[in-house]
Amino acid sequence: MNESDQPQPWEACYRELAPKLLLFARQWVPTSTDAEDVVQTAFVKFWQRRPDAHPEHYPLLYAAVRTCALDFRRSGERRLRREANPAVDVMREDATFFDHGVEQREDAALLDTALRELPPEQREVVVLRVWGGLTFAEIATALEQSINTITSRYRYALEALRRELKPYTHERL
Repeated sequence: MNESDQPQPWEACYRELAPKLLLFARQWVPTSTDAEDVVQTAFVKFWQRRPDAHPEHYPLLYAAVRTCALDFRRSGERRLRREANPAVDVMREDATFFDHGVEQREDAALLDTALRELPPEQREVVVLRVWGGLTFAEIATALEQSINTITSRYRYALEALRRELKPYTHERL
């Protein structure tokens, strides 16, 4: 295998993190296509500053995605105000966070609904921890919060999800 056959660090980074970052971005933008745009913008900004793409810098990429998604949403909200169409919501109620197969559709819908009912700060931590695979320390870095705040948000979110989903877990037994 010659040197040109080995993937660049940023290629490995993209391959590993892109699906997780897309899910993370979906919290703030209305469509999967918008999430892809946000992730691409964040990757470009990240690579301009960190072309070596070391894994210890990955939490910064989550922070970049969050910033780009919020910027995207703000620009969309401004555009909507300019177009004077208050009936259009940036995050459609029927949009989901997940792509799922037929056999998982019901479970995904229940979880999606339960996640939407969480406060945004708690939902963000759950998505980063569970689907992003970040440690609490990495999440704290990405969100610029203390690790105690992050762990508390995660604990409160899990308690709320357990309460919300408890009736459905008994149906499965």
